[in-house]
Amino acid sequence: MSHSILITGVSSGLGHGLAEYYLEQEHNVLGCSRRKPEDLTQYENFQFVSCDVSDFDAIPDQLESLFSGTSKCDLAILNAGILSPFGDLQETSLDDCKNVMDVNLWSNKIILDWLLPRYPEIRQVVTISSGAAVNGNRGWNAYSISKAALNMLTKLYAQEAPQTHFLAIAPGLIATHMQDILCSLDEDSRFPTLDSLKSRRGTEQMPTAEVLAPKIAAVIEKAPSNTDSGEFIDIRKIDW
Repeated sequence: MSHSILITGVSSGLGHGLAEYYLEQEHNVLGCSRRKPEDLTQYENFQFVSCDVSDFDAIPDQLESLFSGTSKCDLAILNAGILSPFGDLQETSLDDCKNVMDVNLWSNKIILDWLLPRYPEIRQVVTISSGAAVNGNRGWNAYSISKAALNMLTKLYAQEAPQTHFLAIAPGLIATHMQDILCSLDEDSRFPTLDSLKSRRGTEQMPTAEVLAPKIAAVIEKAPSNTDSGEFIDIRKIDW
């Protein structure tokens, strides 16, 4: 059975990997990102609109355009996100913190406030969180805060929309542009997690988004039967 799936941040990384996976499974994917993923446009079941999720005023009109002619939405994967400049929180500007919070947190509120009234029958909403939401490792500053807040946003919406299953998921390490940035940073004894990332780069512990996407999709499918709505899970720590 074909489903209609909204995925944000489809131009690269996990969003792109998930979009490609679902398209190959012959589902209808409604994608948005700032850059157009040209390779995905070959699929007849792919709809796309360019969207900067930090532009809150523009999001509703862009979603109206994206969903034009679409009668249902079965699954929404809110994946779009950015990394804050890596370093100590006290050295991170408030403007940088606000920018990360806007993209990683508040844009998802705008999307959900548009989506839920129009598609009250939506089966699942998945927010892409991170282990950084709970680890509190030095250097991750506003990114960690934004993902921790995203977990709570997911839990709160789960209580407001009980007909929909909500899940915040940490996908683990993925070989994306974000990891390229982090692994290019100079060694610094203050931030031991950087050494850990660099040691896993190019190994099975840091797979590509295309390799990881089927596993994430399988977890999403099984989640309603295995977790309470609104919960946060790390795929590296589940046993189902």
